[in-house]
Amino acid sequence: MQAARYSKQLDAFDYGHRDYLLNLKQKIKTVIAILLVGAFLSVSYEAFHWFTHVYEDNARIQTDITNISAQIDGKIESVLVEEGVVVKKGQLLIILHHEDIKLNIASLQTELSLERAKRAGLKAEKSDFNSDLASKLKTQQVKIRAMEQESLSIDGRLGLANKNLSRVKLLVKRKLTADTALITEQDKVLALEGEATLLAGRISVARQELAQLRATRTKLSIIESNIGFSDIEQIRIEDSIRQQELWISYRHITSPIDGVVGRIIKFRGEYIEDGVIIMMLHDPNLYWVEAYIDESQLRHLRVGQDVLINLSAHPFEDFSGKVKRIGRITTTEMGLGSKVNGNNRFGGSNERVPVRISIDNPPPNLTPGMRADINVRIYDSIKLW
Repeated sequence: MQAARYSKQLDAFDYGHRDYLLNLKQKIKTVIAILLVGAFLSVSYEAFHWFTHVYEDNARIQTDITNISAQIDGKIESVLVEEGVVVKKGQLLIILHHEDIKLNIASLQTELSLERAKRAGLKAEKSDFNSDLASKLKTQQVKIRAMEQESLSIDGRLGLANKNLSRVKLLVKRKLTADTALITEQDKVLALEGEATLLAGRISVARQELAQLRATRTKLSIIESNIGFSDIEQIRIEDSIRQQELWISYRHITSPIDGVVGRIIKFRGEYIEDGVIIMMLHDPNLYWVEAYIDESQLRHLRVGQDVLINLSAHPFEDFSGKVKRIGRITTTEMGLGSKVNGNNRFGGSNERVPVRISIDNPPPNLTPGMRADINVRIYDSIKLW
């Protein structure tokens, strides 16, 4: 009886086990069928998507980078900004050592002051010399005119004396007057002739002195030449000061744009050569997506197409943009081939071309180099997003 009961229990277990296995197999088949259908739908979607959209998952956020460097060699005295700060156009960023130039400027300014004082002295000397010479010339000319007037007077008196002498000679000859009268008249004529000769000599000397005074004008020319040389020397010193100030301005490096300090490469105390990058700036309001598109997909792109953008930094947001520019050179020719080239959809290797895409309403805190995915709809009538 127990054996029969055990046999019935065993048979019941076998039937139940077979039912369980059958149900399990049915469920597995159902799951496999669902997975196959899902895979088919997924593959179909991807295939359909491939033929209706251009997709690139290795795009990057880009902006214009402004490299800041010095125009001359020098040692960095101070860096006045930090990475990440916003700067204004014309703001002082970096100062190079320039104490030696400041000393040169101080020395040149001293030279300039001395030269200006020298020129002022020459101008005063010229003014005094002019005044003195004008006074002496006027006095001498008045003196000569006075002597000339006196000479004319003596000449007149001498003429009268000669007439009297002739008259007296006639009277003496006719025995109408004494010989003493003749002697007296002769003495008068001789005295006047002596005065006239003496005065003529004095006039000649005075005229020679006047000529000598006029000749001293050459000294005035020399003073004027020295003033001209002083003016030239002042211009030379002023030019040297301006040149030194220009060298100082080269050592005060300012921002050429309104932007953000992205990276500082050189720091205080470092010696840099001209052209070496010290820091990098970029415009925080100017961003775009740079996507390197497989050459096989370029025929589907045109400027103005709508683009869906997904940013790795904002994984739960979608951003929109437009195709702004399609490159005219491959990444290989740009020297970027090894970085961005890859296999195409069918396993082959194709060239890639840079495509610039704008970002509408970009989010804050974007940084050049951030990753992005772009999705360009080829056909406007087919909308999967």
